[in-house]
This record gives sequence, structure tokens and C-alpha cells, in this order.
Amino acid sequence: MFKLEKIKHPLKLNRIPGIAISLLLLFSMNSFAQFGGPTAVKVSQVEELMMSPVRNIPANVQAKFISTIKAESRGVLTRMAEIGGLLKQGEVLAELTDTQSQLREQELQDAVNSARAKYTFLKSENTRFKDMLVNNLISQSQLDQSKSDYISAQSDLAQSISRYNQYKDQITKLNILAPFDGHVMQQFAQPGQLLSSGDNVIEFMQAGNLEVVVNVPFKYKAQINNGAVWQVKTSDDRIIDATISRFIPAATGNSRTIEVYLTVADTSLWSGESVNVLVPIQAKTKVIAVPRDALVIRKNGTFIYKVVENKSHKVDVITGIAQEDMIAVKGLLSPGDVVIVRGNERLRPQQDVKILEN
Repeated sequence: MFKLEKIKHPLKLNRIPGIAISLLLLFSMNSFAQFGGPTAVKVSQVEELMMSPVRNIPANVQAKFISTIKAESRGVLTRMAEIGGLLKQGEVLAELTDTQSQLREQELQDAVNSARAKYTFLKSENTRFKDMLVNNLISQSQLDQSKSDYISAQSDLAQSISRYNQYKDQITKLNILAPFDGHVMQQFAQPGQLLSSGDNVIEFMQAGNLEVVVNVPFKYKAQINNGAVWQVKTSDDRIIDATISRFIPAATGNSRTIEVYLTVADTSLWSGESVNVLVPIQAKTKVIAVPRDALVIRKNGTFIYKVVENKSHKVDVITGIAQEDMIAVKGLLSPGDVVIVRGNERLRPQQDVKILEN
């Protein structure tokens, strides 16, 4: 006789009800739509927009300011910021040392002290000579000479103070400071090098202040206006807004193009990055537009499913200009109409639909 034994299945019995329910729900959802139940869809609305046809034109991102920082005083370079370093405005880009600065400063300070002592003495002498002239103890010519010496000493003191202050100003310039927040792009000198006033030290790029430069064909000049907002497509297919800040009102180069500068606020862009500018080629016009995902494209034409009383209604359309994820269409549509953007590929006209919440 055979002995019947229970088969030990690796699947625990207490998990069978949960799996069975999941399979049942999946089957019921598919079969429900197949046998006449409403199909779950996502929808959007028809909009009335101002749009213009655009042309993709390659462009470049660049920092608005890239400065070559020069030495303003003579000295030996002792320290400088590293390439790629980010510095705040006022931080030290480079330090120079003047080995004779203390001796020179003391020399000029002594000259000021000497000139001041001479000026003080001659001023006192001039006052005393005035009193002596009143008592007829000196002649007028002696008083005039005293006054001349006093005025000359006053001028010598002013010049000495000026030379001393100029040197003090040069000493402060031994520390080269960042003129704005930015990055060090290039070093033109090395520590230990003797620099003179006017020598190149560092190339410094402003951080965060970027602009897009695009050469627009001259025939589109009517669309170029300061303050106009154009769109820029990045290398990772993002669309960002950019504002025209300035342009050169002339056709330049062999290609006869207009150089246009656009300001961007997107901090993820890098100087030198390649982008595309969506340049409008004519004035904006009012259009009826739908999301691109609403289009159902077939060999015999393009159409959209509009939702009316929870049923799908097929609307044939002719597509027009596009802007971001919206596209202009011509057909029996009005602003505010509800159109299907998900679940429309396998729909049939007059089919029951159930709108899912976004």
C-alpha cells in the first residue's frame, strides 16, 4: 500500500491569502476594463496660451566677469590662493612681502617729523618777527623772509606727509584682495617670485553671475528686446528661463549674426557649458494648447481623447508650434476642456473612463 504524505511547500501557508488577493485584484482590474468597466486615466486641461515658433540655436554659458588681478606694489610673492579655490569678496588672493618696508617706512616717518619740527619753529619765528616789527626791532624785509621760510616749511611738511601716506597705501596693497566672490582660474606667478607693480598675479572668475551668449541670425532682429524672456535648453534637457540683458545692435562676422547676452539665475550651470537657446522667430500669437502626452499619433492622423460625462470622445487635431511640454493644436477643443494624458493609447471612442487623482 502507498502511504500518502503532506507535501512541504517552501511557501508559507499564511502568505497564500495575501498573494492570492493581489493576483485576484490585478486580474480583476484588467478584466474589468476589458469587459466594459471604466478605464483608469489621468487628465489635464486645454489651455489658451501666447506662443511663438522657436529655433534651437547653440550657445555658451560664461561668467559675466573674469578679471586678471595685477600686483599694485613691488614685493616678493609669499602666498597665493590655489587654482579652483572659492574666495569671498575681501579675502586674500595673494600676499607679497617688501623686505625693505620697515626701513623705508621709518625713513619717511623721520622725514615727516623733521619737516614738522622745522614748520613749528618757523611758524613761531614768524609770529615773533611780527611783534619785533611793531617795536621797530627788525626791518620789513626780515619779516618777509621769515614769512617765506614759514610758508616753504608748511609746503615741505605737506609733501612729507603725502609721501608717507602713499607708501602706507602701497604697504596695504601687498595683500591682494578678492574684488568679488569668485574662483581662481589661473596663477601667473609662483611663491618666491619678485613682482613689480602691474605684473599679472591671478585670473579670477566671478561666482554665480552667469550669462548665456548666443549669436542670433539677423533676420530675427525684431524679436530681440532688452528684458525679453527666452528659454534655454541645458545639456540634461532641462528648460530654464533667461532674460535678455544686452545685445550688440549690429550684424557681425561672416554669418551676419547679432550677439545677444541673456542673464540666468540657475546656479547649476557652469561657465563654458554648451546650451541651446530657443529663439522666437516671430511674434507670439494666441493658440489652443494641450500637453504633448495628450496626443495619440497614428498613421492615418493625430487625435486626442476628450472626457465628456466620464466617456472618451475622439477629437482629430492638427499640431502646431510647441513650447516646453505644451503643443498648439487645431480641432474641436476649447480652453478648459479635459483631455486624457495617461491611459489614452488603448482607449476606444465612447469608452467609460475613471479619472485618477494626480
